[in-house]
Amino acid sequence: MLGRVLTSLPRIMRLDLAVVTLPDWHPEAHAGRSSPVYGYVIDHPDGAIVVDTGVGEGNELIDQVYEPQLLRLGDALEAVGVDQTSVVAVVNSHLHFDHCGQNPMLYGSEVPYFVQRLEVVEVERDPFYTDAEWALPPLAQRRLLDGDLAIAEGVTALSTPGHTAGHQSVLVESTEQRVIIAAQAVWSSREFVDEEATPSNVDAEERRAAAVDSIRRLKALRPEVVHFSHCAAYRPDEAGE
Repeated sequence: MLGRVLTSLPRIMRLDLAVVTLPDWHPEAHAGRSSPVYGYVIDHPDGAIVVDTGVGEGNELIDQVYEPQLLRLGDALEAVGVDQTSVVAVVNSHLHFDHCGQNPMLYGSEVPYFVQRLEVVEVERDPFYTDAEWALPPLAQRRLLDGDLAIAEGVTALSTPGHTAGHQSVLVESTEQRVIIAAQAVWSSREFVDEEATPSNVDAEERRAAAVDSIRRLKALRPEVVHFSHCAAYRPDEAGE
């Protein structure tokens, strides 16, 4: 039954989808110009669930500003032993260009795309929010969420506003373990530990309280591992928490 907890945790593999060069004006450029872009795939019994699809191809402005070195999603899946034909769902944590860029790989199929409704509202409102051709699947494939939703057995999309108003994370749980794909709920694991919404990750001051609440919500679930979009995973046990 949808939403029931799995008896064993499925494999969750990181997809090394891109490396981007942060422009000088980026708030995190001082810490290093090169930044990884990670997606994830959940090897679920019902089929593979992809969380974020990285940077796309063919946007001249993004290519000029961020100089992305990207790996095609199909190749990234193959590298971790997953055939792209086994993908049964895509979850976009949000619709910035580096999280939805290879969505079109599965456009025209029956694969649903789960995203918070607020993200689509922003894409349609602001022409500079993202690349809309990357971000917006055909209407028949869109699954617009207004908060949390169990999307498969043991897999739940969690509304975690902060970085964007419609940011979401993914909880994967079994009877004994919980793992969270927090995506860009934070830029770095240190922000997660310190429960801090930095201007680097949350540029709108009015969303910073919500961002901290989202971090605390994820931590309260007591996950064994937390995965992020732009930094290494965090393991509370190894940190002594």
